[in-house]
Amino acid sequence: MRRYLEGVASLEDTQELEALIVKDVSVRQDFLRYTHLDSALAGVRRSQPSVAATRRSVWLSWRPLTAAAAGIMFGMFCTSVVFGYVMPQAVATASRLFTLVDGSFEGLPGRVAAGFPSEFGVWSGDEAEAADTVAVDGRRALRFVRAEREPALPNYGAASCDVYQLVDLRSLKADVDPGEATLELSARFLDSRQKAGEKVKFICRLYAFSGTPDVLPAEWPLSQKEALAAGSGTFDSFGGAPATWQTVSTKVLLPPGADFAVIHLVVHKPKNPAGTEALFGDQFADDVRLTLKTQPTLPVRLAQR
Repeated sequence: MRRYLEGVASLEDTQELEALIVKDVSVRQDFLRYTHLDSALAGVRRSQPSVAATRRSVWLSWRPLTAAAAGIMFGMFCTSVVFGYVMPQAVATASRLFTLVDGSFEGLPGRVAAGFPSEFGVWSGDEAEAADTVAVDGRRALRFVRAEREPALPNYGAASCDVYQLVDLRSLKADVDPGEATLELSARFLDSRQKAGEKVKFICRLYAFSGTPDVLPAEWPLSQKEALAAGSGTFDSFGGAPATWQTVSTKVLLPPGADFAVIHLVVHKPKNPAGTEALFGDQFADDVRLTLKTQPTLPVRLAQR
């Protein structure tokens, strides 16, 4: 199956796989799952995205054997239709959006700006800084230093160091049909504490909004409820060697009317003693990426018997 999907299968390989798909239902099911056909059936794609200054990679292409397997499966459940296929031209794509600025923190001059960001493409938030370390991408990473804002519940005994960036999405509207593409946020996090200790939680959050971000700085975090879509990914760490970078990701369906996104990176201490300063310093983030993913329309033709 892998050789076939990568386009390096021999004629004998293809014939053998085709024969197995025809006679063995479990092979058909495995093959369809392996090629993520269910995602392709759910997705609809009308046009290729064309985003300025993006690097595009094709991560899946549909082949006749895939559609044939789907036709067999449909025939098992739908006796009133005929399934056909044609060679598709569309491919699924994954395009990194460089409207998210400096995801490697190589260009960050010292600490991030204080407070919630008021313009696109600038990292800001609680006390955090670019630091020379064993980075994932380049030579520097973002070091979380201290939580500056008081927790919403001062006696709760928890604190977070939050860093944000506003990302302009308006350029996508001309090239991508809203609701038919996915935004995926990923970040790499490191807990460099040599000895195991209290739990810290790494979080990456993604919000999609319409309109302009002018009112967000004054109303955040209450304005989170106005988001068109939101997603969150987490990873819990207790420290201890060996320290390794962990990938945390989340994704949202690109909603109609989305004009901008909020990228939110967090290190959270669930048990920071109430009334004490929330210090970090051993926690890092690097290689932050925002990716636009599209799915191809499965080319099917239905006809009544």
